[in-house]
Amino acid sequence: MAQTTTPATALSSEQKDDKEKAKEKPIQSVEVKGSASNYDPRRDDTASKTVLNHEELTKYGDSNVYEVLKRAPGVTVTGNVIRMRGLGAGYTQILVNGDRPPPGFSLDNLDPDQIERIEIMRAATAEFSMQAIAGTINIVLRKMVSKPQRDLRIGIMNSPQSKFETVGGTWAEKRGNASWFLNGSLFANRNLIDSTSADEFTLPSGEVRQLRESRFRGTGSSRGLALFPRLSWKFDSGDELNLQAGGQTFRSRWNSSWQTRNLVGSFPAPEWMEGNDHTPGSQRMLRGEINWIAKRAGGKLDLALSVERGRNDNDSDTLRYTEGRALRLDRDWNTINRTSRYSLRGKFTRSLFDGHALATGMDASVQKSDETRDRREQLADAPVVHFVEYFQPRISRLAGFVQDEWNVTKQWSVYLGTRWEGVQTDSEGTGLVATTSRNHVLSPVAQTLYKFPGASGRQLRLALTRTYKAPTTNELTARRFESATNTRFSPDSGGNPNLRPELATGIDLGYEHFWAPGALFSVNASRRAITDYIRTRLDLDASGRWVYQPVNDGTAQVRSLETELKLPLRLLNPGLNGLDVRASASRNWSRVAAVPGPNNRLDAQTPLSATVGFDYRKGGLSFGSSLAYQKNGWVRISEAQSQRQQARRDLDAYLLWKLDARYQLRLSLANLLRVDNTSDRRYLDTEGLSRQTSFQPGVMRAGLSLEMKL
Repeated sequence: MAQTTTPATALSSEQKDDKEKAKEKPIQSVEVKGSASNYDPRRDDTASKTVLNHEELTKYGDSNVYEVLKRAPGVTVTGNVIRMRGLGAGYTQILVNGDRPPPGFSLDNLDPDQIERIEIMRAATAEFSMQAIAGTINIVLRKMVSKPQRDLRIGIMNSPQSKFETVGGTWAEKRGNASWFLNGSLFANRNLIDSTSADEFTLPSGEVRQLRESRFRGTGSSRGLALFPRLSWKFDSGDELNLQAGGQTFRSRWNSSWQTRNLVGSFPAPEWMEGNDHTPGSQRMLRGEINWIAKRAGGKLDLALSVERGRNDNDSDTLRYTEGRALRLDRDWNTINRTSRYSLRGKFTRSLFDGHALATGMDASVQKSDETRDRREQLADAPVVHFVEYFQPRISRLAGFVQDEWNVTKQWSVYLGTRWEGVQTDSEGTGLVATTSRNHVLSPVAQTLYKFPGASGRQLRLALTRTYKAPTTNELTARRFESATNTRFSPDSGGNPNLRPELATGIDLGYEHFWAPGALFSVNASRRAITDYIRTRLDLDASGRWVYQPVNDGTAQVRSLETELKLPLRLLNPGLNGLDVRASASRNWSRVAAVPGPNNRLDAQTPLSATVGFDYRKGGLSFGSSLAYQKNGWVRISEAQSQRQQARRDLDAYLLWKLDARYQLRLSLANLLRVDNTSDRRYLDTEGLSRQTSFQPGVMRAGLSLEMKL
């Protein structure tokens, strides 16, 4: 990289004379090269990592992180569940700035423009939590200040079912040793949902004994604000002090109604035929962190102390009627949940011996929740029943790690690490026996990277890991959530204080070929062997109500095969300069020992996913398109339960027009194929087959945004 330097102070008369003489001599250019400019974490890090940069995140004008990740290689999104290796529900770890998201933090309301990069890690590393059986996705928020920045973005996304409006901006400056960064956004959206569903019960003889149809209509709106400021000060000694904060707040309102009509037979009492729900709510999160980075003992010490607070208010008003509106259930649940977390993280890194990079550190946190629920219920003309309940869980975590990355030779590097994590969950509440659950896991990990000699760009990766999946707070407590309409498909749920973590021993093997700038081919195979698998079991309790309860139930196995291709077409034909194509595919297998086959996949695993897309740039115009495909099918959850996972074909496109150096216009199109949303669930036992299906039409979404540099 060539650099030109000019004096910052005034010139003396002698210096001016020297300068005039210098004009008569040829000017020599000095080129300064730095290895950092050539650094690529995907290619050079011993621990496997795929990085989506800021340009890739904002390319399609998405309104949230879920829409961004559905196009990422090896990642699928089902609703608001992010999956790697086809697994979600705690198997894929989601981090924000290397830590668990703060209480009350919402990915739904995180604008992609507020993100610096997303790191996708197939294999675990000791530095981060080892609760990553399927992998880790680390969302790094924007905080870097390399030059002054002032920009503003105004956007709108519209469809027959929704309208989303947003205004966001960034202000960054650097003055002397100080720099600051502020990124924020305002948003508002409105939604409309129309869907139909059917419930059917068929006897073993094939006779349809019960059949009913339902229509649902829901309307809602929300509005909110997100701010992420940061202030940094670099001392002459090289030490650095960072003060950063974050806040999200939004309000929402949801109204829905549904009507049911019986076509065959009738359903058990109380047989609700009509319902109305009104659910206003609000949520807010505040976070503050002090970060000190200092050079000590020949290495770097990085300490961070953070405090986080959140509050979630929800008011749920429910009305239920039987035939002719004869019997009425009036339920009003007002819930206030206050959360807090205090965290301390420390990390020390230094070079040790020749070619070794040693790091050691610790994490400690305490998270508390204080939930109060005011319940009022009245059935028909019976007296009003009034409860005030509280629930107070507390989660204490302590972890320590050590890791070493060793460059054995120019071609071969090795990463070794181990992490110990301990978690204690205490909970108490109205009508509950106070419970305490303690779990700890020691997780060694080893990764290695071998680069073939020369400039071939070919390399091999191997990783051996010990990861786990911890039970959630709701799974561990004896608390019970009651469903207004208790059926096999809408049961109550309860916890189990005796749950143990799922443990997984994994192996990953990968081949990568970087044969030209921007060109990549990779293939990765992996296997996970899981013990103490946590299964959610559906049973009838003593009072005849259906209830879900988690239990440790045997073993499971997971296998995956992933491929990825990136190809600038100028490598094939110089006339195609500016046109890049990309593709990826993932094939996943799993088997749960306690559930009979076929299709006894873990966590309704996505068996096959693929993405294909292109980008074209010429002058001030760029456009592209991407197709994300998910093949699914029937999944057997238990001996009696099955559900069909919907296949998806999400086709998106964008066009970016740079009007001049300060303004650019972005057009976004999503769900061009208008894929509908469907579901199908079945429960089969000796009495017959219960089946529930639903349908919601899919629509295309169009967005337009103006981006300005001020």
